[in-house]
Amino acid sequence: MKHNSSFYSITKIYHPRHKRQLKPFSQKTWTVSMFITFLIFGLLLTVQYRTKIAAENSLANQKQEDLVAILKNLDTNKANLEAELESLQNTKKSLEAKAEAGVSLNNSLQKQIRQYQIANGNIDIGGPGVSITITADSNIMNYDLIDLVNELWVSGAEAVAINDIRILDTTTIEQTEDKNNNVVLTVDGQVLLSPIIITAIGDSAALEKGLTFPGGIVDNLNTLYQVYPQIKKSDSIFIPMATNIKVNQYVK
Repeated sequence: MKHNSSFYSITKIYHPRHKRQLKPFSQKTWTVSMFITFLIFGLLLTVQYRTKIAAENSLANQKQEDLVAILKNLDTNKANLEAELESLQNTKKSLEAKAEAGVSLNNSLQKQIRQYQIANGNIDIGGPGVSITITADSNIMNYDLIDLVNELWVSGAEAVAINDIRILDTTTIEQTEDKNNNVVLTVDGQVLLSPIIITAIGDSAALEKGLTFPGGIVDNLNTLYQVYPQIKKSDSIFIPMATNIKVNQYVK
């Protein structure tokens, strides 16, 4: 019986290509596995060491003399902090006191400035006081106006005006003649038209009493010159700021 040579050759070629072989264990794989193992072991040792150190450093495991030293150090730190806090509080109080003093000083300066503004006629002012009306038929002279204004100052007036012209320490009240030779009264050169109204701010009762007491300025005007000023108390007197303020040229 003859062998089929073609079948044999095919079998011989097919078998080596499909034969399963075992691969040898890789050296690289073994190295990685050992590295991971030692890494985990090192982490465990680190955790154990830190736990031991923490336990040794806990207060429960400290010696008595060490605990005493720690307590003294804490007390010292507390005392230093309390001293610093007290110093800061004292500084705060000092700054607050200076601030209050500054506010008080500022208020005082503001009041003084206002008093100077009132005295110099730099601002409009209002308040209680009196008004004195003198009609056109009155035979009044400039000296009579001066006496009335001075009596108001003496009686406590804080501001005075004649026909809304503010009276200052530099004000002049004069008597002259117009182009028709008629007698006219002027305040700082401004002709006074009738009726002449004098206004004053202050204690209205005191101002009225100063004008009308027996033998006073109004009594004399009534008796001697038949001039009858009409005095009226008011809770609201308005006096505008001065327009006749003179600027000092030599005073420094």
